Amino acid sequence: MLKARGVMTVSNGVTAVRPNLSSERRLRPQKAKTTKKIVLRMECSECKNRNQLPIKRCKHFEIGGDKKRKG
Repeated sequence: MLKARGVMTVSNGVTAVRPNLSSERRLRPQKAKTTKKIVLRMECSECKNRNQLPIKRCKHFEIGGDKKRKG
């Protein structure tokens, strides 16, 4: 099977082939995320059905704590 060397575009009845640059570019390594997604896990007391609700992404999370204030 042959590998495609370019991307074909058709515009106004004219076919053009432009080089595929995505394979020629160097890809940067993906940086790992330092934060976790905080998930609220709720469970029904009658049927024990569980529901997960994502809240936000942060390093530290506290429910019902004092708010941090500037100054």
